[in-house]
Amino acid sequence: MAVIHPLTSNLNLQINTQFTHLKSETLTRSRLNFRPLIARSCLNHSNVVLFDAAKHTMLEVDTYLQSGMVVGLGSGLASSMAIEYLGQKLRVGLLKDIVGIPTSDRIASEAEKAGIPLQLYQDSTQIDFSFNDADIMEEGSLNVVIGRQRPQGEESIIEEKKILDVTENLVIMVKEKQYKTAVEGSIPVLVNSVSWMDTAEEIDDLFVGDAEVWRRPSMGHADPTGGNFPLVTTDGHNILDVIFTTPIPNLAEVANLLNSIDGVACHGIITKTPCTAVIATESGLRIIETSNVRSV
Repeated sequence: MAVIHPLTSNLNLQINTQFTHLKSETLTRSRLNFRPLIARSCLNHSNVVLFDAAKHTMLEVDTYLQSGMVVGLGSGLASSMAIEYLGQKLRVGLLKDIVGIPTSDRIASEAEKAGIPLQLYQDSTQIDFSFNDADIMEEGSLNVVIGRQRPQGEESIIEEKKILDVTENLVIMVKEKQYKTAVEGSIPVLVNSVSWMDTAEEIDDLFVGDAEVWRRPSMGHADPTGGNFPLVTTDGHNILDVIFTTPIPNLAEVANLLNSIDGVACHGIITKTPCTAVIATESGLRIIETSNVRSV
């Protein structure tokens, strides 16, 4: 069970948050007690509970992080807040010699603006701590799905997944409605663009009756072939959205089946253990670590 250690002086840090349709606001973090000054009423309702998850993740940053560590910088709204907070701690000297490993080009840009030194991920990179948003999380296992409906081709989930898979301490943030006993919806699958149709047919046969396979478009309306402008990532892959029409009983089993297909380069299922889940609810936060649950 992670223990949140209070800080010990009265230095205030200003944290700029970047919510869509909102002006940048200021959070103040007292080193004795973190009290965000953004009024919850200023946020649109869909972001209020996620804001709470991001706030708690900032405390998890203090729990896990020490000077000299390598940090995986995740993607998503709550992760962006944590990146800005981490940059503030570096600027005032509370942390030193931190190296950030960005999960995408967009996150690299945000981290540079926050003043976080960056390094590209390599297979030999050891990552001490990472945080990330997820699209949906499976209750109990804490397995998650990332990469749903991202239109930007440069944001390949391959890099993001590699970083999250190898990190020593991982925190994943979701809203309560994204924490499911039986996961529903789509799973993104990256495939070789040259032979995408053969791979799509193989996936379709694998989940016949339970899922549809559509190639993701870069613009316009989606259809099974991706329309006139199918999305191609910077890695040269097409994205197939495997859209399940029935609840998925076990994400790990689906991951194993997708891994067995030669044409699949990567998919959006992460089965990372151990993992800390920060689940934002209307009544507060649930923090889950493997079989342990706590509320804050």
